[in-house]
Amino acid sequence: MKDKDIFALDIGTRKVMGIIARKKEDFTEIIDVEVIEHPSRPMFDGQIHSIEEVARTVRQVKENLERRLNRKLSHAGVAVAGRNLVTYKNKVNREFPVEEEITEAMVRDLELEGVDRIISQSANNPLQFYCVGYSPVYYELDGNRFSDLIGHRAKSIAVEIIVTFLPRVVLDSMFAVLRRTGLEATNITLEPISAINAIIPADMRKLNIVLVDIGAGTSDLALTRDGFVFAYGMVPEAGDEITERISEVCLADFSTAERIKRLLNDRDKIEYEDIWGKRRKVGAEEIKRSLSSCVKKLAQSIAKSGLQLNGGTPCAVVAVGGGSQVFDLVKYLSEGFGLSPDKAGIRLPSAIKGIKDRTGKLTGPEAVTPIGIALMTVNSLGLRFIEIEINNKKFKMLDFQQKKDIMAALTLAGIVNNKKLYPRPGMAITCTVNGELKIIKGTLGRPAKILLNQKPVFSLSEKISEGDRIEFEEALNGENARVSVKDLMGIKPVQVVFNGEPVQVAPLDAVMNGEKVGLSAQVSDRADIRFEPLSIKDVLKYKGINLESLSERQILVNINGTPKILTQRNFTLRINGRGCGLEVLLKQNDAVEFSFDNPTFYRVKDVVDIPDECRKVRINVDGNDIEMKIAPVQIFMNGHEVAPEEFLIDGADIKVYSLSERKVLLSEIFRYIEFDTARAFGKNMKILVDGVPAGFTTPLAEGSKVRIIFEDRKS
Repeated sequence: MKDKDIFALDIGTRKVMGIIARKKEDFTEIIDVEVIEHPSRPMFDGQIHSIEEVARTVRQVKENLERRLNRKLSHAGVAVAGRNLVTYKNKVNREFPVEEEITEAMVRDLELEGVDRIISQSANNPLQFYCVGYSPVYYELDGNRFSDLIGHRAKSIAVEIIVTFLPRVVLDSMFAVLRRTGLEATNITLEPISAINAIIPADMRKLNIVLVDIGAGTSDLALTRDGFVFAYGMVPEAGDEITERISEVCLADFSTAERIKRLLNDRDKIEYEDIWGKRRKVGAEEIKRSLSSCVKKLAQSIAKSGLQLNGGTPCAVVAVGGGSQVFDLVKYLSEGFGLSPDKAGIRLPSAIKGIKDRTGKLTGPEAVTPIGIALMTVNSLGLRFIEIEINNKKFKMLDFQQKKDIMAALTLAGIVNNKKLYPRPGMAITCTVNGELKIIKGTLGRPAKILLNQKPVFSLSEKISEGDRIEFEEALNGENARVSVKDLMGIKPVQVVFNGEPVQVAPLDAVMNGEKVGLSAQVSDRADIRFEPLSIKDVLKYKGINLESLSERQILVNINGTPKILTQRNFTLRINGRGCGLEVLLKQNDAVEFSFDNPTFYRVKDVVDIPDECRKVRINVDGNDIEMKIAPVQIFMNGHEVAPEEFLIDGADIKVYSLSERKVLLSEIFRYIEFDTARAFGKNMKILVDGVPAGFTTPLAEGSKVRIIFEDRKS
């Protein structure tokens, strides 16, 4: 195809029209046209339902044109109906340091900036909606409204943009048809944008006009005022509603009903075959009367939407599209909009300026929108798309040079919205160890891995082109902090010698939030951890000694009125050769001795200082001299005399008497003599000390003579 030739496609609900046009210096020349109706109904309300059937019709149009032109067609400008149309407005400004001449490129960049800002701020999910077109509502030059900025000089320019979105399924099905026919979309726009650019020239847009493009499946609206297009809309009712009503009234299939509809304005009588195969002949006026309410209902639906978009009654209503030729529809439109009949009408392609149709085929209102698509294509208007691949899935991306980068591609694929580019750092743990604040950080995670055509991407602003392949591996979030009690405290074992054997000892547990836990326990956030330095208890635990079997208690004794606290144990414990308690802290290379064999219990002699020398007293007992050894002290515990070997008891009150105060009692002689109990049996015992009767507590002195007499008892 020659460099300046373009291929424009209007894929409609009922038919497909292809136009070959060429840009001349002062006009656009229509070189060839091909129109083919769908053999069935593969589209409803402007939406492609059967991609294969629509592709078959498009392929036939393309091949017929290629055969006549003797060249291949690979690119096409297309438009879509405004089904489920969503519109947004936005105003953008641009200021310059000094006054500059405004160029066409500057205006287009400003417009695309407005489009991009709306797309970025739109609540529509980029995975569900495509931007399909935009129109400037008005321009400003240094704060004043202008219809055209190019060539003027200014320090600031502004534009208010109206941007249209369609559900992604609408465009995806269009792109699928083009792929199946070997075509690539050079640009894409909205049918009402194409129609209004063609049939409502700039000098007419000062008027408040509602343009209605009535096709087979949808009626698309575009509204002008003050020199600009300010709103778009869509009504999901059009010519097919009339055709379906004819099918019901005449009991004919859809194709027959469509033929009847087209003949109503040209014939008085219409012949057709009904669903029973019978030939019928019905008057056109009779059919019109049956359809009148349906036509009026369609006009009312269009008028309701137009009045709502316009905010009131417009100056005029312009109808284009094949559906606008339905009988009385224009009349009912004027009534619905509250206009006089002369303010609603149909504009034909002959009203389009700058067009020369060499084919002579583009005469009816159904050709207005296809011509508009051709004009936008030949003038490089509308939106362009590039096809890229992200993780083996193809995407159509708006061809905005300033946004044609990795970031925009990932946004289109929904990756940015799902926050998969950057990792979330893992949560930290804050705790205290013996009152000291500790912070354990989580891991940072791993950022997303992005490859562009198998090469690493280092910046999200890196530009992309048609056919680029992007491989994306989402970021991995950081792991939350995890640490055991042992790792947190940095515990290192202490080497000691236990009963001659070298051992390494480490703590076995700690206290976290008031509960005892093992060292392998995971630390929780805001935990309060307490642990004691290694003590002798820890080495005993390590050696398997049950601490509960160790008995250790303190007793209180009074010695001549002075209290003394003693610790009693059922074991022996020494560190570095000295006795110690269980709580003594361990140091490197300490020597610990432990034994159950020598328990630690206290006797009287352990707390009372007893002189080694004893006093001797000689006493004569029944003529025999005995020598009594008298201890240097006399000890009483709780009022009872006790020997130095006596075990102490808790609360013992000990009295110690020195040698000068020591008295030898008569009872003590029995430890030195042999007493014959048989001799005393049945008799009274009488004791004399120095010839004087005495008792067991009678004191003795050096040389005292003691006689023990046994007398018969008197009966």
